[in-house]
Amino acid sequence: MIMTPVPRDQAHTEATRAQLQELAVTTEADAAKATDASTRQQKQMQAATIRARLRDGDFDVGDRILLSVRGDSTISDTVTVRAGRMIRLENMPDISLQGVLRSELQDYLTTQLTRYIKRPDVQTTSLVRVAVMGSVAKPGFYQLPADIALADAIMIAGGPTATADVDRTQVKRGEDVIYSSQLLGQEVAKGATLDQLNIRPGDQILIGERHHTNWGMIASIVGISAGLISTAVVLTRHR
Repeated sequence: MIMTPVPRDQAHTEATRAQLQELAVTTEADAAKATDASTRQQKQMQAATIRARLRDGDFDVGDRILLSVRGDSTISDTVTVRAGRMIRLENMPDISLQGVLRSELQDYLTTQLTRYIKRPDVQTTSLVRVAVMGSVAKPGFYQLPADIALADAIMIAGGPTATADVDRTQVKRGEDVIYSSQLLGQEVAKGATLDQLNIRPGDQILIGERHHTNWGMIASIVGISAGLISTAVVLTRHR
């Protein structure tokens, strides 16, 4: 796993509960109106992911959170989400993140830590583990801030290679295509973040590659075909 610090030149907001609720409704409506099966399936999967976020929150076992707390005591740590969607801080009871969205995390932890620390100043950065694969210079798994643009995530992986076709980029979850290149292109043009795209841990961002004509193989096929034709002509003449 590659742990990469990411420059935060501009702040991207993470989706609020109200925004996700509205997005779920519009995505379900888009799925119902879709005329082709592929787009309909992608929209249905996107809507299901949003509904799951609203129900369960954004944090799964293994996710990481960059946490800084200033108050009576200072905490600066990378916290890993444990079984039961719990996080553990030194000398404190476990804290549940069940149902908590990334956009709610800072205020939520401030409320929780007020029980143990006087006037805590809490800063959080939610990381999501994704695979950036295909035609990039440094393919692999990355722990990335959820509020960076997808285009920035690709640059963290070294950027597209000389043979990349970014217009064929897609997002997959397991074997399912969550965003085809057409749908993803529309979102990237808006500067969509991983959070806004509902990227989940383990999702794959696959950068396409330009198709190359294999002239060597074509020449071989033509040569074989020509040889077969010549043989056929000779055999025909000798009948």
